[in-house]
Amino acid sequence: MRVFGRTLKDYLWSVKWYVLLCVLVVIFQYDCMLLLMGYDPLVARITQWLWMLFVAAALVTLVRRYGFESFGVKNILFSGVLFAVIIHGLKAFVFRVFFFPYAVTAEQQPFVLLYKFFYGSGIVMAVAAAVAMYYYLSRRERQKG
Repeated sequence: MRVFGRTLKDYLWSVKWYVLLCVLVVIFQYDCMLLLMGYDPLVARITQWLWMLFVAAALVTLVRRYGFESFGVKNILFSGVLFAVIIHGLKAFVFRVFFFPYAVTAEQQPFVLLYKFFYGSGIVMAVAAAVAMYYYLSRRERQKG
C-alpha cells in the first residue's frame, strides 16, 4: 500500500527505533511513574518532552534519508498521523483501558479516552507541522538565494 508515493515500510522501518523509544517512554509513564512514584507533574512533563523529541528526530531522519524533494510536507504530516496512532493509540486505548482506567462512569469513559487520544495526537501533529514548516521554509530560502 502506498500513501503519497511511499509504502508504510518506508514511513516506519527506518525510524523503528524512535517509534520503539516512544512506546518505551509511554510504558515508563504508566508502569514506573504511576505505579512506583504516583503522578509527578515534573516527570510527566519530562517524559512528554522526551517522546516529542523522539517524534521530531524520527521525522528529521525520514526527511534526511529520502530528501525533502521526495519526502515533502504531505509525507511528514502522514508520518505524524502514523506516530499519533501508534503512540497515543497504545496510550489511550491499551494502557488507559486495561491497566489504568479512569474513575469515570461507563457512559463518560469513551469520551474521556477519545479526548485524551486526540489531545496527545494533536501534540504529535504539532511537532510534525513544526518539522514540516521548518523544512518547507528552509527549502524556500535555499531556492531564493
